[in-house]
Amino acid sequence: MQVKLEEIIQSIYLLPEQVLEEVLGNFKHLEYPKNHYLLKPGKSCKHIWFMTKGAVRYYYTNEQGKEMNTWFSMDRQVIADTSSLVKKEPSEESIQLLEDSEMYAIEYTSLQTLIQKHHAFSLWYIKLVELYYIAQIEDRLTDLQFLDAKQRYQKLLSLYPDITNRISLGNIASYLNITQETLSRIRAGKI
Repeated sequence: MQVKLEEIIQSIYLLPEQVLEEVLGNFKHLEYPKNHYLLKPGKSCKHIWFMTKGAVRYYYTNEQGKEMNTWFSMDRQVIADTSSLVKKEPSEESIQLLEDSEMYAIEYTSLQTLIQKHHAFSLWYIKLVELYYIAQIEDRLTDLQFLDAKQRYQKLLSLYPDITNRISLGNIASYLNITQETLSRIRAGKI
């Protein structure tokens, strides 16, 4: 079932109909193939994307050329490099699609205009930041600090029950900050 942009927006914070119509008019529908990059290092993030279908990974590449996954976003989620977006600086991470994907994008400048124009949209934006950035980042930091590898994997499965069918085990292991061998042992019940 295709998720509508209006459903995603209204699930964050209900906007009055007139404001909602103007907000929807600022989004552009996009479709990209698997492996497309929404953002590469050195480029500034200028959009927020609302995924309606697909999967994406965020990753850094260290000096030795090793990719380290830091985040996944899937259906009905928000995508952005918030640090690059807000600071208007080049990104240090890559955002790559892991599946053929559909999404809606809004430019950060349009977002700022809507915030200044509509109080209700300002409240919506605050709720967006609370739900998709502050809470998720706090959870991620807490998980890495206090959960063992098996607990982190179980939590990931509870958030994304079909993740192992959609994202490679190598990418999952990198996100969990473990080796692929350790992930295999966890999956086999040996840990």
